[in-house]
Amino acid sequence: MLAFGLLAVVMFGCVVGLGTDPQIPMLVGCVIAGLIALYLGFDWEEILDAMQKGINDSMEACLILICIGIMVAVWILSGTVPTMIYYGLEVVTPQLFLPVCFLATLVIGIIVGSWGAAGTIGLAFIGIAAALGVPLGMAAGAIIAAAYVSEIVSVDGSNLAAAIADVDVFALCKRFLPLVIIVCLACAGIYAVIGFGLDVSGDVESSTSAILAGLQDAYNIGPVTLIPLVVMVACVAFQVPAIPSFLVGIALGAVEAVFYQGIDPSVLIDSMVAGAESDTGAQLIDTLLSAGGINEMLETISIILLVMAYAGIMQHCGLMASMVEPIVDRLKSLASLVGATVFSGALFNVLLPDQYPAITMSTLVYRDEFNRRGVDRAAWGNIVNSSAGITSVLVPWNTCSIYMVTILGVACVDYMGYAFFCYLYPIVVFIVATLFGKKLGWFPKGEPEPAPIEPKAEA
Repeated sequence: MLAFGLLAVVMFGCVVGLGTDPQIPMLVGCVIAGLIALYLGFDWEEILDAMQKGINDSMEACLILICIGIMVAVWILSGTVPTMIYYGLEVVTPQLFLPVCFLATLVIGIIVGSWGAAGTIGLAFIGIAAALGVPLGMAAGAIIAAAYVSEIVSVDGSNLAAAIADVDVFALCKRFLPLVIIVCLACAGIYAVIGFGLDVSGDVESSTSAILAGLQDAYNIGPVTLIPLVVMVACVAFQVPAIPSFLVGIALGAVEAVFYQGIDPSVLIDSMVAGAESDTGAQLIDTLLSAGGINEMLETISIILLVMAYAGIMQHCGLMASMVEPIVDRLKSLASLVGATVFSGALFNVLLPDQYPAITMSTLVYRDEFNRRGVDRAAWGNIVNSSAGITSVLVPWNTCSIYMVTILGVACVDYMGYAFFCYLYPIVVFIVATLFGKKLGWFPKGEPEPAPIEPKAEA
């Protein structure tokens, strides 16, 4: 409790009170957890090994971030992102923007993952929203809510929870699919109601015409520029792993940037690191399309490494288990177990603060109790993922939120109120699991006998 409590105090004081970045508070959290581990008898080598194990769990995520940074820059230079913005402006009205944005991002997110969707079609929709006069907080909320549906029903988003729960990832994705569809339809309806109630001021037609003309002057717009997106979608459809799929999309985008858009190869390579630089003279276009690159991802990567080092100490030095075991022992009913799982998943995202340790901790904490009660593994894996997997983006100092703010340029406090799926889905899962879990076959019909209390050895 001391390791968690002091981290929370430092994090709130620095990030919320002083407005600083979360890296230094997270480093202080690592020091606090390390000192407590030393006090408990662990030596430095054991603590270092614990941090390394935690960091190793995040290596794939860091590599994916690097790939996304490169891909965003390359797809801007290849005309892929500008073409998506161009076509979107031609067909979407301000009133239809939010539901269309939500449904389109949802489809792409299931294919390329939440972060990939935000960095590609999400970036395009932010540009469309700015042109149409739709509040950017609403637009970012719809984009993020749709992107994070993939954390529940896509193979890439659910693989961590499936691995720890020891269940087939496809079984995990399909288990709660009807519930996901119902919540997504409800969200689309909410966005439609909000959209039709928008009072968009200004001459939208004039502003969009200027942007369309600027995009045409700066890029070769056409279906050919969408080839990298189509091929990447095909790769994921054929279950090609995430990183190779991103690399294929980058390679095709690079070819188009050089041979179709006439970009100098040296400029292309520099942009992969420093990000694309748009110089069309139109302020909105230049602001939107000056993005991407490895450098843009380094801040998020540094946070992830520190977060996972802290999570490694908490997990592998036994600090987490010693804190949660007394809580789990008091969960007598399935309703209390489900409620605790959903609540603590969100709490872990606030305190740790990263999606990966939140999923890991929630799964490890409640796994034995769910298995003892005979709960279907795909069911309890989804219960864990319903909160830990998607509430991270609602916490301003969480790495997932920081990534979205970096990519979309919209503050967490501005979009969190419109990311309906991210907080409606955990609530619905809790209600349905509590009221209908046994009828739906998620839980066994009868409650098991309480586990016998074993005598504890003297210290």
